[in-house]
Amino acid sequence: MGFRPFVAGLARGLGLRGHVENRGGEVIVAIEGSAAALDAFAARLPEEAPEAAQIEAARWMEVEGGLGDGFVIRASEARGEGVLAIGPDLRVCEACLAEVGDPEDRRFGYGLNACTACGPRLTITARSPWARADSAMASFPACPACQGEFEDPEDRRWHAEAIACPDCGPRLRLEALDGRGLAGPEGAIESAAELLRRGQVLGLKGVGGFQLLVDARSEAAVETLRARKRRPHKALAVMVADLRAAAELVDLTGPAAAALDSPAGPIVLLPRRGPQAAEGVAPGQPRLGLMLPTTAAHARLLAAFGGPIVATSGNVHGRPMARTLDEARAQLTGVADALLVHDRAILRRCDDSVVQVVEGRPRALRLGRGLAPARFELPGSADASLLALGGHLQHTPAYAGEGLALVWPYVGDLDEAETRVAMGEGLADLCATIGRAPTRVVCDAHPDYATTRWAEAAQRRDPSLRVDRVWHHHAHVAAVLAEHGRAAALGVSWDGAGLGTDRSSWGGEFLLVEGARFRRLAHLRPFPLPGADAAARDGLRVLAGMLAAAELPAPRLGGEQDEALARFLSIARRPRLSPSSSAVGRLFDAFAALVGLRRRSRYQAEAACALEHAAAAHGPAPAYPFGFDGARLDWRPALVGAIDERARPGLVAARVHATLISMILAVVARHRPRTVALSGGCFANALLLAGASEALRGGGVEVLSPERLPPGDGGLALGQAWVATRSEEVGACA
Repeated sequence: MGFRPFVAGLARGLGLRGHVENRGGEVIVAIEGSAAALDAFAARLPEEAPEAAQIEAARWMEVEGGLGDGFVIRASEARGEGVLAIGPDLRVCEACLAEVGDPEDRRFGYGLNACTACGPRLTITARSPWARADSAMASFPACPACQGEFEDPEDRRWHAEAIACPDCGPRLRLEALDGRGLAGPEGAIESAAELLRRGQVLGLKGVGGFQLLVDARSEAAVETLRARKRRPHKALAVMVADLRAAAELVDLTGPAAAALDSPAGPIVLLPRRGPQAAEGVAPGQPRLGLMLPTTAAHARLLAAFGGPIVATSGNVHGRPMARTLDEARAQLTGVADALLVHDRAILRRCDDSVVQVVEGRPRALRLGRGLAPARFELPGSADASLLALGGHLQHTPAYAGEGLALVWPYVGDLDEAETRVAMGEGLADLCATIGRAPTRVVCDAHPDYATTRWAEAAQRRDPSLRVDRVWHHHAHVAAVLAEHGRAAALGVSWDGAGLGTDRSSWGGEFLLVEGARFRRLAHLRPFPLPGADAAARDGLRVLAGMLAAAELPAPRLGGEQDEALARFLSIARRPRLSPSSSAVGRLFDAFAALVGLRRRSRYQAEAACALEHAAAAHGPAPAYPFGFDGARLDWRPALVGAIDERARPGLVAARVHATLISMILAVVARHRPRTVALSGGCFANALLLAGASEALRGGGVEVLSPERLPPGDGGLALGQAWVATRSEEVGACA
């Protein structure tokens, strides 16, 4: 992110002598000068650093003088074994966009403009440290003008490794899916915009892979995209030209604008405003996922098109997005009508990051472009070479060693064979980029996860490889502790499913976590899941299981649902067909089905989201009664109350949220911890997270919650690495 040029400029401005270099994942600065100038440098370094920079620590020591005249940027240390020293890809900056829009500038109209403050890093580099010669840019020798800028200390592209222009850099073109050329660099953008205006689907080669674009205002275009992509219901992201255009679609009050306009440029979930985007973009959702242009090509296309565009992953739903042109032609034939491509290689796949703003702070929901790789201090990993695999859903791996953990970009759910292939490729790439094969692999305790099977296969290939298994909910709490640099807390670990130590499905857990050890203090009262995994998408099955456990008669829901509920009740009373669960995520599904908000979830957490949005729209309501015997939180009184009020979905939804928060307070009141860590996918629910955090802080309890790391399974790998490096006695699978 241009940190070395920034350091050099600051030092030169203060009259300091010396040099700056990358070395083994750190920036080394040697400076010599007056005491006043040295003090000013130390004070201004963190205050004036590039916006995308994150200074984890700064250590100072005296060295021998005689550093010579002037201040220089030294070449990065030759790569060997060590930690990753490459930053995430950064959204195109305003200075680069201004050049692209200036008819007098030599980069006018150039869609792949970049500088030290923006552009691709992770997705185009072959190895660490970040250098043009070891990147996809090596195929594009800099022209004399670009080389001059690269070498000029007064130029903002001084040492900009991805520097390029229309004369020497990669170029855009529009082509058909069979490879026929449709437009060259001069006409590619306007031809692509015309295609969008006709309601067609455009495939675009972005930074970390292909995207699919359509007119976000056209219901017909959105429906065409959904049908071809086989994604009929889940919300689609929208890209807009600037903050002014964003404000026409969403509420940008508070810190939302800063999150949207950050160098990372993630998709930000924001309250919907007005009918300017087609309803089909996010059907029934009160929020839109918005992002600003990732590259100058996106910005030029938006300007030529003149409105917002849907920008979603370039894949058929459930598969990894296409990375190469060959992959795009194979996977997107019949999906896209044409491809807007460039000739710079994408060396690793990286989907867009997703964040939401809760309690005034952006919080990651998916780690990808702009946010990954994410670095976390992990003191226990000083002597480790450890690969953590995460879970089966939202697979996001991590590597730990030399006191750091690096969380790699999100890959996806591992149900599909193609995504499991992408997982293997990503893990190999992660280890190759680090430059060191792991000696330990850490995975979830569940024997059927694709990640667990991968670990076992790796151990069969290399019997010396150590495999540790970490309990799912222990890893969730540990991830929050790792992010905040803590050693222990009372963890609230709530999600939809995870194997527990008794071999049942957990998900409503209160765990006292102390390093590699944890103790289950309390949990939700278990209930059967008729049909086992089938209940994960059918809230009526979960409701039947809860009714059976509570020995309550089935309420009248009307029509086919009454027959289905009676059938599921019969199954719920047969333990062999209905394993037990204590998961809060399933509780959300049951209440959403009870009040008619959503019976079947067509994608992960759809019913839970419907309940959250109904509660937010209703406003605060009192909690339902519940029981607590010191170990189990009894939801049965709440179910009785909700059945009585089922004709008022918003009220029930609000009271369910209040009840869950009251359950947290009840356990905290019993055990009186100083610190509580909120973890697991249920805390992607902004209403639950904010409500629980506020209530706990009101009682004088310190609250830790995920911010840079997703709360769900996308954060598991960091938690697994934290547990594995805390002690030799890992909480292993029995």
